[in-house]
Amino acid sequence: MRSVYALTPLAAAIGAVASQPADSWVFGNSLFYLGPPSGNSYIAKATYSIVPPSVPWGAKSNADDEPWVSVWVGASSTAGDQDANLYQPIFNWCPDQESQYAANILPPLDQYFDNGFTIGAALQLLRSVAVVNSKVVQTVTMNDEIISKESDALDAPLQYLYSSNECYTGAGSCGSLTRYHNTEITNLTVTLSEVDTRFDSVMSLDSVTDAEFKSTDGGITWHTDRITVNTIDFDSSDDTQVQ
Repeated sequence: MRSVYALTPLAAAIGAVASQPADSWVFGNSLFYLGPPSGNSYIAKATYSIVPPSVPWGAKSNADDEPWVSVWVGASSTAGDQDANLYQPIFNWCPDQESQYAANILPPLDQYFDNGFTIGAALQLLRSVAVVNSKVVQTVTMNDEIISKESDALDAPLQYLYSSNECYTGAGSCGSLTRYHNTEITNLTVTLSEVDTRFDSVMSLDSVTDAEFKSTDGGITWHTDRITVNTIDFDSSDDTQVQ
């Protein structure tokens, strides 16, 4: 898959367009954004579950330059600085393939994928991003079995966790990404390195809803049962930003 570093959800919207131009990156406006924690605290671990969304429908493809659609939740030391790594377990699609998964790190000059493979529909995946001995370890578990694991150097303490759904248009169009299975990212749990009693105040929601982000241990571990994600029409300027 080809990709670029995604803009943060809080970045200023780029001008709306009636249709998306060829060879552009389109970001859907249905996502969450979390960070930074206060003081010297940083994100030590984040876990969540998700069932792969259906393959996007309505896409128009050119075999020589197909559209690519991606869904991810990523962790970074910055709010979108292209000089910082973005650690992002990710789903990828193109119109002639089933949904796929790959562990991914997006460093400043390149990105790579590990253990890409086909995933059947309606299978729940447990994903985690954890800081272990100055490395970021991404793990994906399906049916209690680890199916992908990636370990990469930590460039700086993780301060932000945010989601995105995006499409590279290629020479065609991206179509629509329907609501995620059961419309939710579930059991999002974030563990901090130090207590932050107001970490919930830096949770921002853009066209999604959550089941209350809260801590039951005084501010180290934060949890929400679900984040509900809307359908995205990548070919509609009302649903997207364009890079």
